[in-house]
Amino acid sequence: METNQISVYFHWPFCESKCPYCDFNSYVRNKINHKEWLNAYLNNIDFWKEKLDNSIIRSIYFGGGTPSLMNPHYLSLILEKIYKNFSLSKDIEISLEANPSSVEKKKFKDFSLAGINRISIGVQSFNDIDLKYLGRKHSANDALAAVEIANSEFVNVNFDLIYGRQFQKLIDWEKELNFALSLGSQHLSLYQLTIENGTAFKNLFNAGKLRGLPNQKLSKEFFVFTNKLCKKNSFNQYEISNFAKEDFQCFHNLNYWKCGNFISIGPGAHGRYVFNCSRFSYENINNPENWLNKSIKKKIPIQQNKKLSKLEQFEELIMMGLRINEGINLNYINEKLDMNLNSEKLKYLKDYKFISLKNNKLKLLLKGKLVLNKIVQELLV
Repeated sequence: METNQISVYFHWPFCESKCPYCDFNSYVRNKINHKEWLNAYLNNIDFWKEKLDNSIIRSIYFGGGTPSLMNPHYLSLILEKIYKNFSLSKDIEISLEANPSSVEKKKFKDFSLAGINRISIGVQSFNDIDLKYLGRKHSANDALAAVEIANSEFVNVNFDLIYGRQFQKLIDWEKELNFALSLGSQHLSLYQLTIENGTAFKNLFNAGKLRGLPNQKLSKEFFVFTNKLCKKNSFNQYEISNFAKEDFQCFHNLNYWKCGNFISIGPGAHGRYVFNCSRFSYENINNPENWLNKSIKKKIPIQQNKKLSKLEQFEELIMMGLRINEGINLNYINEKLDMNLNSEKLKYLKDYKFISLKNNKLKLLLKGKLVLNKIVQELLV
């Protein structure tokens, strides 16, 4: 593998319950053999070590699922193995996702001692009624306590909120977002509720039983207001749904959106890497038990590994790159991928203020962000 900065993702596939809006590869299990899962992760690190000899790890991310359900000691052993076998960036970012229902002060302290330096909490709402609509186990008080504990243990704290919820009014979101901005965290991930395929919400929606969703006009008002209020409070939007104070952008996720290299370990996790000047995409086995069984036998738990064509890389770069405020370098598309965007389409989008084009950098303006998916679709046709 070529010398490069790289990110590493560990997927913990288990949750206490499955949220009705969630389409992630997550499962509920009554019993989990944590020792077996530790050994599986360690075996996968051994496999990737042979391919990552010249790479520098810039970020590590434990996602899920609910990885805060992991044993902190076992997580520390995973990190220790990485420390012993890989080159690390001096400013490495190590993130852990947590749910308020699994937060305890001692456990957060243990995660911090293990090496976690960034925490991301799935708050989703500070409203008890809405938390019930969203199928969450925790209360608003639990959420507030979790953020306060995180702020006392970590200097880099993010929490997620979902807006555009059932029956939510703009004035209610204004109060909630103002409250969230006052809590002293450095990063907010603010997602507008979307109805994803394969979820309980999708089934309810198809049956006409998911009531109170905002119409298109209100959805746009939510988005514009969210951007404006965050900016007023020095939380700058750097990606469609992510806002951070200066110097607190999430490097790991930025690496995804910039189509960087990342190794992913765990059921259903996807990765991208470069080998012999070619870019590859791979996917781990989805089923957690099947992934575990292969891994503990030191077999490669990958179900798909393919070389990406220049067209596939181009499409991925457009889909991901337009999400970030930094935009897309058109020179790179032309020189490295030998691809070009349609000049007439770009002119139309620029004339109608959907995009900006300056120094051959393509960026979405606010008007364009409101119709991101349509613009991506238009540019790729």
